[in-house]
Amino acid sequence: MRIGFDAKRAFFNTRGLGNYSRNLIDGLLCYYPEEDYFLFGQKPEEGECLGWFNRTEKNVNIVAPDAALPIKKALWRSYYMENDIRLANLDIYHGLSHEIPFKKRNNRTKYIVTVHDLLFLRFKENFKWFDVQVYLSKIKHSCRHADLIIAVSVQTKQDLVDILQVPAEKIVVNYQSCSKRYYSRPDKTLLNKVKEEYKLPEHFYLFVGAMVKHKNIARIIESIALLPKEIQYPLLIVGKSSAYKKQLADIARKHKLEGKVRFPGYVPLDYLPAFYSLATLFVWPSLFEGFGIPVIESLFCKLPVITSNTGCLPETGGGGAYYVDPESPQDMASGIETVMSNPEMYADMQRKGYAHVQKFHIKNTTASLFDLYSSLACQF
Repeated sequence: MRIGFDAKRAFFNTRGLGNYSRNLIDGLLCYYPEEDYFLFGQKPEEGECLGWFNRTEKNVNIVAPDAALPIKKALWRSYYMENDIRLANLDIYHGLSHEIPFKKRNNRTKYIVTVHDLLFLRFKENFKWFDVQVYLSKIKHSCRHADLIIAVSVQTKQDLVDILQVPAEKIVVNYQSCSKRYYSRPDKTLLNKVKEEYKLPEHFYLFVGAMVKHKNIARIIESIALLPKEIQYPLLIVGKSSAYKKQLADIARKHKLEGKVRFPGYVPLDYLPAFYSLATLFVWPSLFEGFGIPVIESLFCKLPVITSNTGCLPETGGGGAYYVDPESPQDMASGIETVMSNPEMYADMQRKGYAHVQKFHIKNTTASLFDLYSSLACQF
């Protein structure tokens, strides 16, 4: 098969959508290398995305906008890319993050779009009005014109049906995985390097993700303030700084936790498995997610998880997580204390979590995705 991908986020995004794109492409190259793959996008210029590109480039075909064309890259992606899709004679084109080109003109190619979540509709206050309109227009077009819609969780599929009235029979749930770097414990050299470089304490709670309000970090801080002193370990909030960081620091100060709430900032992706492996507990009470990749990263590292009892997170966490009301710091503190005071429960969560997360192993998620491609490509 000749399979093409929207590679914008694979090339430029180091967060969830970028990780999804790179992991998906890596899985296909690993388990189905005999197919022809095309990545549509402008080559990255720096950082970890460039490193990934340099490792991947020799195994794929790169299709970039013609530098001579007087059009912006965004216009190429939304409109003019269709010309290049047609010229590539693709069997499958997969828009990896909510979008396929407008003005579809190619009847040979089957179009798939992945929808991760509808956060921009659930939390409109966190998005600019213009951005909401653009996102909504793109996702409605994609859902209307794609031959198949992939939702990354049952929750996302239900949102598409309930909020956008997309026919359920057009949507298939295909889970995502995380990078293979989380599948085995880092060696002692890396663990010691990370521990020393970031001056990590012996015991600490960990949060990994964007510093935005719906991630609910403020209530983690409030819950730690309610813990008994003997388990009131430091909280490390790993992620790029944002304007919200000052509010979080103010909350920590209010609860006299200035020295116990730390902001390491952005951590290189290769270092993250060490953070998970060295942490005592992963606390991730997001108010809403499309899937929640950090939860499965934690479970692959055999780190027990405290997370929300709402949305897709019970679907993601399985038996390796303890579920709490994300709106209640008291319930969160009670959950942390329960897990931390019960060594048998802690060990059981490690075992159950690691067993559960194998369903998200890249070999399994890639096999089910490739089956979808094969089935759709036959429908000519």
